[in-house]
Amino acid sequence: MPASFDPSIDAALDLLHAVTTPDGILASPTDVTNYRRVWARDSVMCGLAGLVAGDDRITQGLKDTLEALAAAGGPDGQIPSNLAIRDGHITDVSYGGLSGRVDAISWFVVGLAQYVQATGDAAFGARHADDVRRGLQLLTAWEYNRRGLVYVPLGGDWADEYILHGYVLFDQVMRVWALRGAEMLGIGDAAERRDTIEQRITATFRLDLGGSAADGAYHPYAAEQVLKGGTVPSYWLPALSPGGYQTMFDAWGNALAVLLGLGDDASARRTLEAGESMRSDRPGRLIPAFWPPVREGDPDWHLLQGNHRGTFQNHPGHYHNGGLWPMVNGWWGCALGTGRQGETARDVLNAIHGANRRQEGDPALDTNDTYGPSGEWLFPEYRDAETAAPGGTRPLAWSAAGAVILDRHLAGNRLSYVPATPDLG
Repeated sequence: MPASFDPSIDAALDLLHAVTTPDGILASPTDVTNYRRVWARDSVMCGLAGLVAGDDRITQGLKDTLEALAAAGGPDGQIPSNLAIRDGHITDVSYGGLSGRVDAISWFVVGLAQYVQATGDAAFGARHADDVRRGLQLLTAWEYNRRGLVYVPLGGDWADEYILHGYVLFDQVMRVWALRGAEMLGIGDAAERRDTIEQRITATFRLDLGGSAADGAYHPYAAEQVLKGGTVPSYWLPALSPGGYQTMFDAWGNALAVLLGLGDDASARRTLEAGESMRSDRPGRLIPAFWPPVREGDPDWHLLQGNHRGTFQNHPGHYHNGGLWPMVNGWWGCALGTGRQGETARDVLNAIHGANRRQEGDPALDTNDTYGPSGEWLFPEYRDAETAAPGGTRPLAWSAAGAVILDRHLAGNRLSYVPATPDLG
């Protein structure tokens, strides 16, 4: 284990060590549903935390994760959403539940690029170059009409029980990060294609930059309707479908847009201001994943009620529907730190530590729900946006990873978001 940063980070690293196995990094040590598996997004994110922490064990776990994901890849370039491994043998592979997971490919490419850049293991990157090419080509095929944006089915990414579908911001910006990673690896024509895609994303999802709504927007009529409606949101819009825009705030998608430098400095400041106004009103000063929540009677309530596999979790303020995720807050804090709001970002880090720790007033929990020798830590999936009660699976490893990534970001040991500059500090 690397030198101690502080007790909260040590606890987070302890959990990340506990889920790091020779077969890859697990989403949780708890055998609940299918979380005790290797996941594209969860496991790669935990591996990224190991990279910035300089932790050799977790870094090796990231490499093993990437090997496992590639070994279970589909014939057309698919990367698994998650997979089960027993005694070194893959026993089950899932590309998604009710719909396929579009973001898994991008997480694989990002994880590979960040690993190679951090370790200098170019041979490992070269060995998986074909996996990258096929994955990126499949994302291009999922544009369907070659107009620059990937079409995402309902539940097609990390927010798998939420309502967004169509051209979803989060998946577009993850793809940009993946294309930048491929560019760094020297794979394909990623740079030329990426420039066009970035322009389309900005014109489509950032409608407060001025100019004509028809100038580059994917759906000019829908853009004009938002502009005519009065106040244009001062952040990146979360999704567009052929029927129009969704307009709630997507904290993770907006954080990544800032980190990737999309838009301009003024739009980044407005994004951070908009998110901070929402964070300041929530318990524990945590930003909600999506805000405002979808409530009964809202037009999309029926979509929310139907999009689950047996247990409805998305009550207002819960889960994806406004829940306060330590993991999401890690990325939000990184965006603040990149925007030279270091003290505010440190406030977010302290809020994450508070959310990850067992709090006075938390309901009585089974010992399997606590972590650490004294049961001090929960590392919950999320906390309720009104009561701050812990919800979802616990302990969840990427709640720990969010804290580590932000802590190291503030210390200057950052992930690379631009291929030409491995250190943004």
